[in-house]
Amino acid sequence: MTIEIIEDVQRFVEVVQLKSIESYRLRAERALDIPPSQGPDVEPVYSMRIDSRDDGHGFRVLFETNIEFSGGCVECGLSAEYELDGARLQDDEGKVMSEFVNGVALMHLIPYTRQLIADMTQRVFGNALLMPILQRGELQFEVTRP
Repeated sequence: MTIEIIEDVQRFVEVVQLKSIESYRLRAERALDIPPSQGPDVEPVYSMRIDSRDDGHGFRVLFETNIEFSGGCVECGLSAEYELDGARLQDDEGKVMSEFVNGVALMHLIPYTRQLIADMTQRVFGNALLMPILQRGELQFEVTRP
């Protein structure tokens, strides 16, 4: 079997396959002395990391959103799992992976993050916290390959 060596993000997008998006951390906690209908004024903190898939034929992009404020906290962690079947990324500096994660993977994960946070906060705080709509490129991470 011949393995294709990928050297640019356009070809990478063509050969990588999104296999799943799953939550691995969900938490919303309200201080008991805060009324449920009082919505928080928040500033989310985002983080992202990449790890290799266990079988070596793909990778995971792990995206976390953490919100802390005087009345409680909200945490959401999502994993997007990608597969590279018959291909390998040749990208020693991480440029292609960085372009892919920031331009494609985040756009896969952000809508799920917004929905989960809205659902959790509706249940715990009495009002849904609607996360801002982020445009492509507005949120950027420095990426290093696993």
